[in-house]
Amino acid sequence: MADTGAPERFESLDSWRGICAVMVAIYHFAFVMNADSIRSAFILNSYLFVDFFFVLSGFVVCHAYRDRLDAPRKVGGFILRRFGRLWPLHAAILFAMMVAIMAINLFGPYPDQLAVHANTGSYSLLALVLNALLLNSMSLYGSAWNGPAWSIGAELYTYILFAAVIVLSGRRLVAASLLLVAGASLALLALAPSYMNSTADYGLVRCVAGFFTGVVAYHLHVRMRARALPFATVAEVAAVAIAGLFVIVAGNGPDKVHALSLLAPAVFGCAILIFAREGGALSRALRVRPLRALGRWSYSIYMVHVPLLVLLAYGVWLYGEAAGITVRREVVVEGYVKHLYDLGHPMATQALLAGFLVVTVALAAFTYARIEDPWRGRLNRLARRYEEGGRRSLALGRLPAEAVPIPVRDR
Repeated sequence: MADTGAPERFESLDSWRGICAVMVAIYHFAFVMNADSIRSAFILNSYLFVDFFFVLSGFVVCHAYRDRLDAPRKVGGFILRRFGRLWPLHAAILFAMMVAIMAINLFGPYPDQLAVHANTGSYSLLALVLNALLLNSMSLYGSAWNGPAWSIGAELYTYILFAAVIVLSGRRLVAASLLLVAGASLALLALAPSYMNSTADYGLVRCVAGFFTGVVAYHLHVRMRARALPFATVAEVAAVAIAGLFVIVAGNGPDKVHALSLLAPAVFGCAILIFAREGGALSRALRVRPLRALGRWSYSIYMVHVPLLVLLAYGVWLYGEAAGITVRREVVVEGYVKHLYDLGHPMATQALLAGFLVVTVALAAFTYARIEDPWRGRLNRLARRYEEGGRRSLALGRLPAEAVPIPVRDR
């Protein structure tokens, strides 16, 4: 399985990751605020972009580690790196959210949905422990605290599964991956009530389907990359159009998900194969500095946007209490009743969305620089020392720099 090709960076794919993270943030905004003006079929189904993350994660992790997990210490180092990639930011955001929710419960008026309980509700102590341990995608509890973090738990255990498959399958990695994709997809079809909108219930199974689709896609990329992609710009435009159309027709929002949604990993895998070639005009456009920065901050965007939404909704609720008006109303969305906050004017909601996105990206840039990137570096260096089996001091500040750079981000 050795690959002697030149290192690849897949910068356009990194930019797509940032765009998809923003789309997930808009999707969640549309189910907190009454935002009829933005609630299109595309937005209602934008939960599917989480599957893009899973497929891309499998693609780039396979690219970076497929030929490196050839010894027990290398496997241990890999798991430590993956833990360092995911958990520090997750733990920091979860802790900050815990402090904020506890403070609201102790010192201020608050709506019932923000109440802290022992083992029930969105902010229970039991759910806090399960989230901290990344056991939040295994049907042990519903969505709670930082809801999108279910995918972080799913990814960590999928990484461990990937390492096990590498060790056990040898050169049959593609065949093993295809079996896992088929098995996970069939399990979702047979058992998951929401198909590809499975989160805290069958989220781990959903992640396995997407991640190992990415592993297969990477092997296809290796086979094809020596040949030029004909009509690259046309292919890229077609890939975007097909993926966008698929998102629109894959269901009628999160409560009416079609079985067709199970094709999300395959659709996104095809798009990733095309953009991994970076041969067209869209790929060149995606390599501009602002979009590359958005890709760099994508994991932070994904992790901070729901806590910000919770604070935003609380602020709107406080405004309603002070003004003596009802700001949380019943709204029918695709036949389902939702309780959403309504500012009474579409322009006000659109301005709030714009401000929310600006603050989300700004905070993500901060958490990337202060938490995500430094702790990833520390854990990477610790993993390298473990792999080398050295006996020198393990003080994080004195560890050597990571020698082999990971050529593309995996979240």
